[in-house]
Amino acid sequence: MTRNHPQRRADSLAATQDPGMVAVRGILTRLRKRSGLSLDRLASTEIDTTTLLQLSVVRRYAHLSGMTTAAALPKVISHVARRLPPTQQLIVDAELRLGLLRDLPPAGIDLDRLYGPDLGERRRYLTEQWQRLHHALLVAEPPAAPTVRTLRDNPEVRAFTALAELLSSGSELDIAGMARLDAGHDPAARSCPTVAVVGDAATDQINVVESFPVPGASSWGDFRRHPGGKGLNRAVALARLGLDARLIAAIGADEDGRAIESYLRDRHVDTSLLKVILGAHTPVATVIMLLTGESASIAFKQDRLRLSAADLDSAAMRQALTCSDAVVVTFEQAIDVVAEVLAIVDIGRPRPWLIVNASPPTVLPGHLHEHLAAVDYLVGTAEEVAATWPGSSCEVSTERLLRRGVGAVCIVDGFGCTIRSSTIELRVPHVSLRDSSAGASSAFSAALVYRLTTTKRAAQEADFRWATAAISARSPGRDIPESMPSVSRIDRFLDSGNLNEHSVIGEKPDRPG
Repeated sequence: MTRNHPQRRADSLAATQDPGMVAVRGILTRLRKRSGLSLDRLASTEIDTTTLLQLSVVRRYAHLSGMTTAAALPKVISHVARRLPPTQQLIVDAELRLGLLRDLPPAGIDLDRLYGPDLGERRRYLTEQWQRLHHALLVAEPPAAPTVRTLRDNPEVRAFTALAELLSSGSELDIAGMARLDAGHDPAARSCPTVAVVGDAATDQINVVESFPVPGASSWGDFRRHPGGKGLNRAVALARLGLDARLIAAIGADEDGRAIESYLRDRHVDTSLLKVILGAHTPVATVIMLLTGESASIAFKQDRLRLSAADLDSAAMRQALTCSDAVVVTFEQAIDVVAEVLAIVDIGRPRPWLIVNASPPTVLPGHLHEHLAAVDYLVGTAEEVAATWPGSSCEVSTERLLRRGVGAVCIVDGFGCTIRSSTIELRVPHVSLRDSSAGASSAFSAALVYRLTTTKRAAQEADFRWATAAISARSPGRDIPESMPSVSRIDRFLDSGNLNEHSVIGEKPDRPG
């Protein structure tokens, strides 16, 4: 006589299923034993729940709700379980003791038995009340009730597989809506615009010196380490302006990587999309900075930790890139990844604002040109814009970018900005209150995104003036991310009259041949 073995069946299915989903399912099926899923169980269990706590949907909910991932996990699982078909919902609800029916107890159902402390008893009561429980979920014709033995075969495997697939993929899950609902707010009402930033996160080893030392000489100075990276700087700048900033980057599973995660969380940047690579070292850049703020950098020579095109295939990543209000991209990631990001953003409906920061200086390969029409604003220094085409000047490269569909090119030079589109050229000069240009593009880009996402229209002269004012509104004498200004600081700077009152607007000159 042949006997069915649920574990063997699950193992055979695992051979053709996503390993991440299989790992999540395995932990969930272990957690259902005895008292099921609860905060107390998570705090005392010997089961390693790290995989569950690191799920992007759990980290995203924790970020939005201001709680730990352990506190967020049961809430997220309960929300996701409600999206399952009725039979699968009833199985995971009873076996994990989620209590989904406690708010509206069905008539004739003893919830103390359905959510009792013993898994075997929960299974028995579930099968006994099968028809009535399905009717409570408005199922007109429930499937035939299983026995406890048959329940443990296909129905349980399928239910926990479906739950694990939703949790691991994040497909079409409105985590922000879940968090708003649990906070007592309208789940459809968005509190602030969301911005996804694709770039780098690194550790800056900063040496502040009186003068750059020459060979054979020494210089007095000071030393400190601080999180940095162009992607990180922009994410922090956006969060400082009150936006929901999400950083998409790769870091190592080392002390520097953990410090970066902690730093970002403290500054209200969502870290749920950070890729943490085991056995890798988070990049370190050495910065030599004068007291005036001028600096020179020594780049990390080893292969940088980067995202791959495969990383962008996850449902959570694609949702972030297509459903955010804006996407900011630097050239720190591999150019193929940048091209893929541009292609993904372009399919969003409605399409997010797309702001590309041409930093570090990068020659754009031919296969990226086809995606330039998706770019609303390209921001960079004159040198960075010029570098997008080999051997070209800033003027020539700007014309080529506009011809290929870029909405506008914003050239940040010193403490002013020139904005050029296919029809107009706008110059916004102003008096600088700082000697350093470090962080100028980060401040300008974040402020421009703030105006785009809060006004919900293309930038006008007043928006460019506000974004330019953000450059000088930075706090002096601080590390780049810490120098980024708040909305009130930018407004105060404009009100003080320090910005030049006369922007120069002119018709776009004829393009050179």
